[in-house]
Amino acid sequence: MKITVVGTGYVGLVTGTCLAETGNHVCCVDIDQRKVEKLRSGIMPIYEPGLEKLFERNLKEERLTFTTSLEEGVEHGEIIFLALPTPPGEDGSADLKYVLGVADHLGKIMTDYKVIIDKSTVPVGTAEKVQAAIAKNFDGEFDVVSNPEFLREGVAVDDFMKPDRIVIGTTSERAQKLLTELYGPYVRQGNPIIFMDERSAELTKYAANAFLAVKISFMNEIAQICERLGADVDMVRKGIGSDERIGKRFLFPGIGYGGSCFPKDVKA
Repeated sequence: MKITVVGTGYVGLVTGTCLAETGNHVCCVDIDQRKVEKLRSGIMPIYEPGLEKLFERNLKEERLTFTTSLEEGVEHGEIIFLALPTPPGEDGSADLKYVLGVADHLGKIMTDYKVIIDKSTVPVGTAEKVQAAIAKNFDGEFDVVSNPEFLREGVAVDDFMKPDRIVIGTTSERAQKLLTELYGPYVRQGNPIIFMDERSAELTKYAANAFLAVKISFMNEIAQICERLGADVDMVRKGIGSDERIGKRFLFPGIGYGGSCFPKDVKA
């Protein structure tokens, strides 16, 4: 299949490279000319275990290309992923200026059916805003889909190639059929593709990150209680983690949750 990925940050590069690895022809778009030139020459701007090898192979075999032209990207792909930054505003809410700016531009240059997929972490209702932004300038048929990523730094390639689930927010049968075909190679072991409406998919991403942040914070509280009462937090962790309703992951006490996603998403 012919795929376009708009944005070559962490999510965009992992998404584009892993989609190319299963035989798709992927065109990645970015406005940064210097970055695009480096990518074309085989220089990977981020480090993620296993990613550079896949990147080099697919670049060499011409399944992975890069451009600064959104027009070129739109002409290339029937499926267009938006992997754009959504930085927090002063009040903590996600700033959609990049997402909606690209959506507005898409409406001006689209000429036929496209599936527009939002990979960014966005507030509930964003798919409707993207739909409206495109429809201002394009009266043809298209679908807007929410497909949140659940990549973990350090194991992002494995997370994409062997996901525990793929969440897709769309009620369009046409889009569902295309995405079932696209993601088929990644779910051969029985891991599910979960179709739902766009708003539910958008909230699923925030709910997942918020729940994981709660587990980390809860375990830190338990660690403080253990310290006061003379209990061994590692033994407590093993004791509750063996309960299949709770699970063993994200139960390690420490300095608190951090990174580029959890603080931003919890506040949003």
